[in-house]
Amino acid sequence: MAGHLVRMSDDRTVKEVFLGKPDRIRKAGRPRMRWLYCIENDLKSIGVERRRKRAEDRLAWAIILKAALFKL
Repeated sequence: MAGHLVRMSDDRTVKEVFLGKPDRIRKAGRPRMRWLYCIENDLKSIGVERRRKRAEDRLAWAIILKAALFKL
């Protein structure tokens, strides 16, 4: 799903929400862990560099996902 969002055109609402930051004030305390941060940490743990650039290439992204499934 992350690969699909990265390849999506920038004018799509879903992409804007994916990349955007909310305009409201956050509560004090530790920031929440976001879905994107979890994916980036998982990809970093299996040694994938330039994660967003790789997600733009469907074939490379499919290979990364298959490798990640074998490491789970």
